[in-house]
Amino acid sequence: MTNPIRIGLIGVGGIGAYHRAAIEMQESVGAAELVAVADPWADRLGPQKAELEARGVRWHMDYRDMLAETPGLQAVVIATPIPYHLDMALACLQRGIRVHLEKPPVPLITQLDTLLAADSGHAVSVGFQMIGARTSQEVKALITGGKLGSITDIRAAGCWPRTDKYYTRASWAGRMVLDGFPVFDGPASNAFAHVIHNIMYFAGQDRDGFAIPVEVEGELYRARSIESYDTACLRGRFSSGVRFSLALTHATEATLPFLIEVRGTGGWARISEDAARVESNVGLSGEHPQNTQELLNINHDNFIGVLQGRLPRFATALPDTVGYVSATNGLLASSGGILDIAPEHFRRYERDGEGGFDVLNLHQAVQETVASGRLFSEQPLCPWATAKPTPIPLPLVHPPHL
Repeated sequence: MTNPIRIGLIGVGGIGAYHRAAIEMQESVGAAELVAVADPWADRLGPQKAELEARGVRWHMDYRDMLAETPGLQAVVIATPIPYHLDMALACLQRGIRVHLEKPPVPLITQLDTLLAADSGHAVSVGFQMIGARTSQEVKALITGGKLGSITDIRAAGCWPRTDKYYTRASWAGRMVLDGFPVFDGPASNAFAHVIHNIMYFAGQDRDGFAIPVEVEGELYRARSIESYDTACLRGRFSSGVRFSLALTHATEATLPFLIEVRGTGGWARISEDAARVESNVGLSGEHPQNTQELLNINHDNFIGVLQGRLPRFATALPDTVGYVSATNGLLASSGGILDIAPEHFRRYERDGEGGFDVLNLHQAVQETVASGRLFSEQPLCPWATAKPTPIPLPLVHPPHL
């Protein structure tokens, strides 16, 4: 039996709690050992700090101290807000430490280029946990097994309402830039990032492959008074000829659990209900609900498995994210920025004492994008959609500046 991988965790609160639980599951089978954590919010996380220190896990206020003062550190899980991913991952790579990086990896393609150049040893795994969902794996098997024929279209949609609390929970929420660091927070580039990443996965022509679009066009809007956006639609194509389109928002009162539909010359397959359900006209059907913790457990098992040599590759290696980051950056460039939705086209609602925004016909418009591939500005349903998107060839010649 191999020795357990010595792991550090940066970020203990929020999503970090799920990552800690996933590490502890690996500890329970002797595959890993959590030896140090770093989080500056020790005063807010007093019980967690006391519990970890009682186990002999050292708590650091600064991740750089953790890296410098923890002997034999082999891997680090980065579960922090998006703006800090680049510097933290680079610091780990400079010390020869493997990295499991919470998704999305970085906001900008220029940052991803920097990180890819530093990752010459292919040491970075990115936590797009939805890749490991049973429904995702079953659809990918249909695609690569030729059961759907030649893939022609991939379409996706989701409406996850978000109220005031969501935007006040963290200083970076709803921001484009924070303290000089790019953020680009929003449904396509954060909450629903795994949906776009899954499109790249389903467009990949081999079992573990991911595709990179050659062109995208899209639109970004906001009903809420924030720096970033709360509503997006995107359309694009791959060199294989596969087309894709999607619509995502936080600005509806009604929920639409995300769905991804793959269409081919020989059939179709659909993931729906936030990846809990899968169905197809070629005989595949099932309910496979998996919560965030279960999916992160799968993700961490893959990460540790690669480090131990029992698995050949990360589920999502850093180069596999080029399609996702390119698409979201191209979306911003195509939209020409973020457009405000005029107040007469939305209403404010209250839920559990918190306010949200519901844009006129947006719930229906999101579903129309799945049905027809049309962007919001192409739908009569959306008088508020005033964007004039420009098709953007990829890779970007002039990446966007936030």
